[in-house]
Amino acid sequence: MSYKALYRIYRPADFDQVAGQNHITQTLKNALKNDRVAHAYLFSGPRGTGKTSIAKIFAKAVNCEEAPTDNPCNVCENCVGISNNSISDVIEIDAASNNGVDEIRELRDKVKYLPGYVKYKVYIIDEVHMLSTGAFNALLKTLEEPPQHVIFILCTTEPQKIPATIHSRCQRFDFKSISNADIIDKLFEIAEEEKIEITEEAVKQMANYAEGGLRDAISLLDQVYAYSPKKIDVDDVNEICGTVSVLKLIEMVDSIVKKEPARAIKLLGDLISEGKEIKKITLDLIDFFKNVLVFKNLNRLNEFSIYDDLDEFKNFAKALSSHRLFLILDILNQTLNEMNWSGQPKTYLELAFLKMTDQESNDSEILFEKIDELKNRIAYLENNKDETVKFRTEVSKKDIETPKKEVSNKPVVETKEEEVVETKEEEIKPEASNEKEKQQDTLLKEPKKTEEIKPNPKEKIKKDICDDISNTYDIEFVEEVLNNGDVKDRKYLTDEWQGFERGLVDKDEKYLASLLETGKVVASKKNKIIITFSSATICNKLMVLDNKKVLQQVIYNKFDRDMDYMALPTNVFEDITNEFKEHYLKGEKDIKLSKIYCDGLKDVSNIKSGKDERESKVVTDAKNIFGGLVRIKE
Repeated sequence: MSYKALYRIYRPADFDQVAGQNHITQTLKNALKNDRVAHAYLFSGPRGTGKTSIAKIFAKAVNCEEAPTDNPCNVCENCVGISNNSISDVIEIDAASNNGVDEIRELRDKVKYLPGYVKYKVYIIDEVHMLSTGAFNALLKTLEEPPQHVIFILCTTEPQKIPATIHSRCQRFDFKSISNADIIDKLFEIAEEEKIEITEEAVKQMANYAEGGLRDAISLLDQVYAYSPKKIDVDDVNEICGTVSVLKLIEMVDSIVKKEPARAIKLLGDLISEGKEIKKITLDLIDFFKNVLVFKNLNRLNEFSIYDDLDEFKNFAKALSSHRLFLILDILNQTLNEMNWSGQPKTYLELAFLKMTDQESNDSEILFEKIDELKNRIAYLENNKDETVKFRTEVSKKDIETPKKEVSNKPVVETKEEEVVETKEEEIKPEASNEKEKQQDTLLKEPKKTEEIKPNPKEKIKKDICDDISNTYDIEFVEEVLNNGDVKDRKYLTDEWQGFERGLVDKDEKYLASLLETGKVVASKKNKIIITFSSATICNKLMVLDNKKVLQQVIYNKFDRDMDYMALPTNVFEDITNEFKEHYLKGEKDIKLSKIYCDGLKDVSNIKSGKDERESKVVTDAKNIFGGLVRIKE
């Protein structure tokens, strides 16, 4: 057979021709130059990264007629003989097929004989991890104290399978995957030498497909050149590799982005009919969306990426949000794992398309849309803040200047200006601006009688200034939890948030535990959590220090870890999270929030929670149900 594969023709002949392993070649060159050659080496690393090639170069260098030298001359009789395998003193052994004790014993017996042609006998044992335990044991003593004329070079792709006793007797060199840049340079060099016409996109695709193995890339070039000898483009590479062409991949991604599952499934059927593998299609989709996410966050890609110059790719990065990209990647990765255990991979990928394009199940996308809506509403309120303050100030002034004689014969209404103004504002409809002005004039000129004011118990009238409750409800606690939140831990606590009363005997402790169970964990930082409740009364009760100590022990008994907590009403936490989201969407870090204010919350830091001072369960339940309507008489 006259033809020789390209990867054999272009195997490096000296250390300078080795691509991407400078940290190894430089070390070996220094050792050779200074005549500090060890008796055993272990070369480990991925396939096609130069382990065997460097072993043969090293064998030539130690036996070169010009030794000691840092590089073989490749012209002397010894170097030429080792290169063409005519010198029998350099022995290559495949441990995959010679892995028994007998073969190693035979090797051990032959080691003691002097080399016939050169200075050193060099044993290159490839895939050494395939040796049996008995074979390794047979090799140990020889490997530790070999004759002076013998050098062992062990090569493996799985160093973790080699016994520690072998490791300790060798100098280990870890080969790394070769970068795309080095692979591309080498491919262009070979193409120029062989006069192969090839496009840059095709070379980049070959480098991506090789995944750090230069031998794989050269073999692929050889194969594609046989398929398309006139000119090689990226479609030829995709056809040989079984990968999806960029144009078809973009079309499929477009159908997912636009939520058109029928089109995505049809495109999948077309690719399968062309002979593409389902698993390879899934891997291509994962790679594409991963690159979109990288470009979206870093605004750049690897200069050797095939997507770098595509406008459609950049448009996807603008159109898709990061949270949706993470959702798509999670679905595809889960689908890929399920394919490994199923005989129907097409069904799983079709279901993945349906899941990625489902309008209703995309909960996170809906959530972020609501966040954007809340952000717009907050911005609107901030923009109109000055007008609202001005209006309130004018109303306050006119109320103060109202002559006393106009209201002297009428019942006095004891209410704050803010309460009247806010009540009237709630009654005014936005579309009736003229009617609003009339109502304001009437409000200023004619104070209402007591019987005309009908308080609505369901409406909560906010106060501009509330009591400082920061001793109990410290906003720094909330800031720490929200800035360092752990979503997985929150989900775990939410799922397990029940059964706190088990093992408790004391009646009051059981009651507190039952109250705790009605709450919902909304944020977690492992050792600190925030729990929301429907009532501010429950929050005050659970934040009393004595009660808190009891419940912290209850939580410890349940989850086997110390946790401090803050209890907040649901509506208060919603206001806090809205403020937090507004800062977060602006890209702020270590977000600071406004103090917590709420009419229902109290500073309970100094309250002692004795049994005689605790509210009865009936009263608390009544407050939970009827809120402010409940009045307790002494």
